[in-house]
Amino acid sequence: MMQRLLAIACFLVLIPAVPAAAQRNETVDRAAIHALLVAYGSTLDARDFEGFGRLFGKNGVYAAGGGTEAKGAAAEQMMRKIFSANTLGFREPNFHLFFNEVVTFVGPDRARATSMSLYMVPDEKNRPMAALMARYEDELVRTDDRWTFARRAVRSLIPAPAAPPSPKRP
Repeated sequence: MMQRLLAIACFLVLIPAVPAAAQRNETVDRAAIHALLVAYGSTLDARDFEGFGRLFGKNGVYAAGGGTEAKGAAAEQMMRKIFSANTLGFREPNFHLFFNEVVTFVGPDRARATSMSLYMVPDEKNRPMAALMARYEDELVRTDDRWTFARRAVRSLIPAPAAPPSPKRP
């Protein structure tokens, strides 16, 4: 019995010995990750492409719909081109709305997240209209005391991706 009490006492004494860097404040980390996910939309909505590029780690990958990928600072240039081309003819102002955010920690400096968004544009009468809906699948990493995207994959939900052709029945 005495050995058991001594072991518990030693364990309780050693808990504070874990380095502060190895301890995670989950509330603070969740708030920082939420801010990162929202900054994705707010930087694009403000056409702050440099700020958008900084959301990705040096080797962070942005995987847009259709298989297009950009790494690190190239994400900034890719989005600048996409918004400049405006191939869908969206009127301005346009903006992102985010929802259904789920964050799972996979280590002290790594997390995964999923979320969804609506991309709002003005219609012909200048009323807000949802033009696109997407799902995001993220791998996140903390570097230099900030969270960044290690990988962000965007999956289009609306308009829905083309369905593969149905197999022909005999």
